[in-house]
Order: sequence, then C-alpha cells, then structure tokens
Amino acid sequence: GTQWTPLHVLKEHDLLVTSVDWAPRTNRIVTCSQDKNAYVWTLDEATNVWKPTLVHLRINRAATQAKWSPMEDKFAVASGDKCVAICYFGEDNDWWVSKHIKKPIASTVLCIDWHPNNVLIACGGTDMKARVFSAYIKGVDQKPAASVWGERLPFNTVCGEFESPSGGWVHSIGFSPDGESVAFASHDSSLTIATPATGEVASVRSPNLPFKSLVWADQSTIAVSGHDCSPMIYAYDGSTWRLVKKLGEDDKNRRSATASPSNNNTAFNLFRQMDSRSQPAKTSTSTGDGLLKSVHQNTITELHRDPAGNPSDISTSGLDGRLIQWNIQA
Repeated sequence: GTQWTPLHVLKEHDLLVTSVDWAPRTNRIVTCSQDKNAYVWTLDEATNVWKPTLVHLRINRAATQAKWSPMEDKFAVASGDKCVAICYFGEDNDWWVSKHIKKPIASTVLCIDWHPNNVLIACGGTDMKARVFSAYIKGVDQKPAASVWGERLPFNTVCGEFESPSGGWVHSIGFSPDGESVAFASHDSSLTIATPATGEVASVRSPNLPFKSLVWADQSTIAVSGHDCSPMIYAYDGSTWRLVKKLGEDDKNRRSATASPSNNNTAFNLFRQMDSRSQPAKTSTSTGDGLLKSVHQNTITELHRDPAGNPSDISTSGLDGRLIQWNIQA
C-alpha cells in the first residue's frame, strides 16, 4: 500500500539482462541477455514459482531485445549476430525453437516490433537501416490477408527497407496502430515515418539530442524520447509531421513520479554544469543549481504505452532512476 516489495527473483542468466517482455494474456515472461540465451518463464500456480524454459536461439552474439507477438504464440529476439530469431513452441520437441531472419541484415539488430497481424516484424539496428520482414511460420500462423506490405509472404520476405536520413543507428521502431505505417528513431536525432500505401517516407530532423525510444499514441501522434531527457510529441497535421510539444519542462503533463534521483546523480549534474573556474553554469537547460529543467535528470531509455489503456497515457523511465507517467493531451 505504501511501497513496492519484490515477490520473485528470476535467476538464470549469467550476464546483463538486456530485455524483458511480459505476455499479459498467457502470463508468460520472456527474457534475453548478453549471455546469448533467452528464457520463457511460466508461473506454477501450485508452488507460486516462476519456472524457466531455455529457448534454442542458436546465436553467437549477445541478444539485445525480446518481444512477444500480438497473439503471444511466438516471440522475436534481436541480436548482435546479424539476425532476428523468431521463436515458437515446437510441439514435437516440447521446447521453444527458432528460425532466423538474416539477409540482408548487415550488423547488430537493436530494436524490433510486431505488426498487428502477428506475421510481419520490423527491425532496425547499427547498419543504419529499418526493415520490415515476414515472420510467417507454417503450422503456427494462419495465412495473413493481403496488406500494403504485400500479398504472398513466405518467411524472411523483405517487405520494406528504409535508410536513416544521416546514417544514424536505428534505436527504436514501431508500427502504427493500424499497421499501415512504420516509424523509426535514429541516433542522428531524426524521426522517419514510412507509409507504403502512398509511397511517402517522411523524415523529421530535430535540433535535440539523439532519440532512444518511440511509441505511437494514435494514428497521427508519436511520442519520442532519449538523450534530451524530455519526451517529445510529434503529430501529423494532414500534410506533414511536426513537433507539437516537449514535455517535462513544466509539471502540467506529469501524472506521477517514483524513485527520486540519487545523490550521486545530483552531484554529477553539479559537476557537469561547472566551468573551468569552478563556477556554476547557468544555461537555458539548467536551473543554475546543477539540475536540468526537465523532470528527468538523465537519458530516457524506455518509453511505453498500454495498448489496452488510454492512448494519451505514456510512461518513461531513465538513467536517473525515475519512472514517470504522462498524459499527452494535457
């Protein structure tokens, strides 16, 4: 009632855990790590213990992100092995097996997202490109209906390929709610939206620091965040995408915050804002006491929206130890 307490610790990985995704309907958790492994965790109701099942990934480099498909019957794991592993439960072997999406991926895959039809998957990474592939698994998936991304979609079909405007790593990617468009955020501080139906690929350059995460709020609104420490809202006005709001430099849009930044982080900001003569720096982005004007005091690493919740509500978490909820419409 007053604080969060740990109930379970899932101990199986040997190195840094890079991604966690919880399937809400089937109540299963998938985790992946730099130890090149992924596990599916299932809660044993009788013993109240989360039991792990090792996934046969067949990768030789670190796993970077894991994400369940919309129907939760398979999941994808991105990796530094120049591939995306599409994992499904093999009834014959009674364990999770995988098929690899490889060509033409040329480097580490940093981000993935599933299309609403449960078949297509988008990915982006350090080869500075975003791509849409078919992840159709015969015997697992039903044949998808024709869409703007194609009609016949055998596994590993490239349905779209888009390049970062200035050659930045693609840090985050996401399909629009209707699946008609895909957006990706790059390290060159750009947001790109591709719509195959019209052939339009719109890139919006930002004067701010690089982006790390994005999420679609609705069909014409995208929230992005990253090294600038403030979430930014982009909207489509019927002809172009533009920045309409930068959240966090006032408290009107913030709903709640937990876990205040540590004293060490405050001291770091104080040090960073000082010049060579040890005088506090007073800039347009700081308050003069070493703190940033934004609510977050360090890079925002994660941005989320509950697909079943209010589309105007998003949450952010970052390197400052804060978890913050926002309302975009406010």
